[in-house]
Amino acid sequence: MTLEGSVVRLADIIAYIGRDIEDAIIVKTIKREDIPKSITKVLGNTNAQIVNNLIMDVINNSIDKPYLKYSDDVFEAMIKLKKWNYENIYNSKEATKNLDKLEKAFSDLFYYYLEKVDNRKYIKIEENMTSSDKILFAFINNKTEEYKEKTNIKRMVIDYISGQTDKFFLKECENNIKGFKI
Repeated sequence: MTLEGSVVRLADIIAYIGRDIEDAIIVKTIKREDIPKSITKVLGNTNAQIVNNLIMDVINNSIDKPYLKYSDDVFEAMIKLKKWNYENIYNSKEATKNLDKLEKAFSDLFYYYLEKVDNRKYIKIEENMTSSDKILFAFINNKTEEYKEKTNIKRMVIDYISGQTDKFFLKECENNIKGFKI
């Protein structure tokens, strides 16, 4: 993996690992005190603390090296926290209660977009388009020719959906899928 790819992967983990805890606390899936002390004593128990500790640790352990590295204790705590999040947040009854609705929403939005792009790998963006369509078409238009040649339109739509934030995805469903409710 390139250093750039490593940065992206680490940034992704740093961005979600603590944020998901905050979201789970808001919806009462977990309580802050549920997080194991073996994790919180190393990483902290708030998103801000976790982000700060992960960033500072990777910086301090990567300076003057041709690779990125966490200290052993921070890396171990991060892996434990990821596992704990899966067991207590992502696979919780609260998190999975709307799974069937979300699977249908993904499918419906996929086919909505697919119909919009209509197997075209370049779409002229016009003023009268909705902002949703402009964003979708800009995503496709801004891909490299190599990507467009190697990728079918279905894969492009999947890539587009997979890059959406939860909030954006739900707004797209509300705006584009008749009768959508979560």
